[in-house]
This record gives sequence, C-alpha cells and structure tokens, in this order.
Amino acid sequence: MAKSIKSRIRRQSGEGSIYQRKRDGRWVGCLTIGYDQEGNQKRKCVYGNSKAEVAKKLTELSGRVKSYGIDILNEKNLEELMLDWLLVFKKSAVTSRTFEDNMRNFKIHIKPIIGKMKVFDVDTFAAQRVLNELMEKGYSTKTIKKNKHLMNQFFEYTVDNNWIVRNPITKTKVKIHDKKIYEKEDAYKALSPEVRKIFIDTLYKDETNFLKPMCLLMMFAGLRIGEACALQWENVNFKNKTIKIDKAITRETKFDEEGNVCGRVTVVSDTKTVCSKREIPVPDYVLQVLKEWKDKQFVRQHVERSVTVDLTAPKSYVFSMDDGSVRDYGGCRMAFNRFVARNDLKKYHIHFHGLRHTFSNMLFEMNENPKVIQQLLGHSDVKTTIMVYNSVDHSYIRNTTDKLNARINKGQIYGYTGPNDEIVQQYMPTQEQTNEPIKQESAKGSSLTDEDYDLILEKLIRDRQRRKRKEKDFEM
Repeated sequence: MAKSIKSRIRRQSGEGSIYQRKRDGRWVGCLTIGYDQEGNQKRKCVYGNSKAEVAKKLTELSGRVKSYGIDILNEKNLEELMLDWLLVFKKSAVTSRTFEDNMRNFKIHIKPIIGKMKVFDVDTFAAQRVLNELMEKGYSTKTIKKNKHLMNQFFEYTVDNNWIVRNPITKTKVKIHDKKIYEKEDAYKALSPEVRKIFIDTLYKDETNFLKPMCLLMMFAGLRIGEACALQWENVNFKNKTIKIDKAITRETKFDEEGNVCGRVTVVSDTKTVCSKREIPVPDYVLQVLKEWKDKQFVRQHVERSVTVDLTAPKSYVFSMDDGSVRDYGGCRMAFNRFVARNDLKKYHIHFHGLRHTFSNMLFEMNENPKVIQQLLGHSDVKTTIMVYNSVDHSYIRNTTDKLNARINKGQIYGYTGPNDEIVQQYMPTQEQTNEPIKQESAKGSSLTDEDYDLILEKLIRDRQRRKRKEKDFEM
C-alpha cells in the first residue's frame, strides 16, 4: 500500500521528473528548459547514483532556469562570465588602480586554473586549488587573500542570480605561512639616526631643484609623495605654522573593452582615505625650508625663460613644473634615484617612501602617543601606525630597557628610592651561590650580571609560591 502511494507522488510542475534506468541502475532527472524555434521542448538531463543526488541537481538546475540564465550558463564558461562581471559591476565600483589589480589577479591566477569550467561545476575543491597553487608558488598571504576575496564577490553575484545554490568559496582555507614582510632590505625602510645626518648633509651639498624641500617636507612632516606633489601654496600657512592636506595625485588607468590597460594619466584627486585629509602643525625648520624654496621659485620665474607661469601664486603647486603643471610620482622617483646614485647613497638602502617612515620612527623614538602619530600621518587605523610605521629601527627600545636596568640596579623596581632596598637585598645572591666574589656597590650603584638576575628571579618565584600556599591554607 505504502509503495503504491509513493509511486503516485509526483514532483510539482516545473521541477522535472526523476526515474531510474533499468540497464545500469543510475538515476536520471530531466527538466524542460525552454523551446526551440519550431516550438519543440528543450530538455536538460542530469545524472546521479541516487535519487536524492539527482533531486538536488534538478533543484539547482531549476533555479538557473527560473533566473532566465540557463542559455548563458550553458554557452559561456567562468572566464567569460567573470570578465563580464568585472567590466560591468566591478569597474564602476572601485578606483582604476584597484580595478587594474583585480584584472591582473583574474588573468594571472584565476583564469588559467578554473576559467574553462562552467560556473555551476566549480565546487569548493576547485576553488581551493586556486588558493593552493598560489601558496605553493610562494605568493604572499595578502595576494592570496585578494584572490579569494575577488572570487568570493563573483560567486556571491552568481548566487544572487540563482546560477548556483551556494558559494563554493565559503569553505576554502588560506594557510597563513611565514613570509618576510620586507623581502628586500631597502623596501620602505626608515633611515637610522646615523643615516639621517648623512642624507640631510648630502641634500644641502647637492641641491637638485625641488628635491631638497620635498624630501625634508616628507621627512619632518610625514607627507606622502602624492600629497607633497599636490600641495599648493595656499595650503601652507606660515603665520599659524600649519599645512593643510586635502588633495593628492594619483594615476588613473584607462582600459579597453576587454579590460586591458591602454594608458595612464596623472590627476589630482582626493586623498588616499577620508582620514588623510588633515591640517597639521609643522616644525619651524620645515617652514624655513619652504620659505627659502618659495623665494628661489620667485627668482626663477623672473630670470629663467623656461618658467611660463607664476610659481608662487596661491593656487600654484609648491613643487610644480615650470609650466605650472603638477609633478608626477614617476618623475619625482627618478630624480630621487639619480640623486641617491650620484652621491653614493645606495649602500644605505634609502627608499623615497622611507622618508615618511622616518618621520613616524622619530616620533616613536620620543615616546609619542601612537594616536597622535596616527593623526599626523593621516592613517584611518592606529594599527597601521604601530605595525607598519614602527617596524624598522628599534634602538629606542634598547634605551627604554637600559632605563629599567638602571632602576633595578638602584633597587627602585618596587618603588623604593633608596639604594638599600630591603626587598631586593634579601634576594641578592650570596657568594656561595654565584661561586665568585660579589662586587661591592659603588657610589654610582650596584652592577649585576645576568646570572645574578636569574637567581633573584628564582627566589622571587619561590617566595610567591610559598605565599600562595599560606594563603590557601588560611582560606581552608
């Protein structure tokens, strides 16, 4: 009876039919997906080892049919569909530099591995292959995560269009492997105190047009290269000793219909982030350098024939070209690299952007509040300030440790100011423990070795454990 009732249960209209083939026992599901020009039905069949498996495939197929995308999905592979999505949706939502990065990741990393597959055939296993190959080739975690994020956005789009039921990227994993942040010694490295003096002395000896004031502005005010290039004289307030940063140069990339780069142009636009817009106080030294540069520009515009505009007008760029146009990053970097090579500074691994890192490091050396440094640098997140812009020269950390060492030597670690701190003295190692004569405390204070500190620490730990046992016995 139950079998006859079950046999009479039919799938709802539009959900297709399922049956089991007699010759091999495999299950088959068929669904009408449309009609041809002559009015005949166009049917699509799916296969599986069980009825449940076929039912699942039919449900997914039915969703694609209802989205009116079945013909597109059958005709186009992932490469074609993802390229369409990038050009139509992604290009209009991000900056040209970000879109260029997206296209590069798609063409180099995603397309060669799963580009020829159908969208509905890409499962978690296939998606994980893309990420695994990047890891095996030694790409950074940042690059791998960018590719995963891009694929995740595309497959979310396909889910929204009912082309697939679930996003295959959701269950993929990215192994965080150990990799140096700076693969090159000169990558964004701040200048050490010794190199700073050499660099500044060289700037004064070899004053290459705009390079001296620009470098000193970045080094002692923390401006980005793009912010320095877009700075106008009206943004420099000599009276209030401040600089207003509200613009920066960027490179806009032009693309053809297939997303290939066909050109680039430098434009003045908004700053990197909203937080980058700021008005900051600057040292008198920087203002004096800018004042000297402005005077030099005033003389040049009246003497040199190559200058065709007023270089000191309020709307003029501080480091403009002789025709008044904005100076681009490429030209600044080339001039800087020539300056470094000409003055034999390559051995110090000085990078143009490292001048901004040097500014932040100098503030950290003065034990300045990271939130203050964040505001001066224009970072949106203080983590960037601490983790990225405080990662090179740690000599100031040694100075802090030396201060702690001096307090320990004077017996001030527990808040006592006298040299005969009883608590420290009771844990001082004896001559028998160290097997050598204990040095007498001089007028300048005691001098302890590393072995002495280890013995003191061991006694402190044992004493703490004894106190805990006594307190526990008391509670009981």
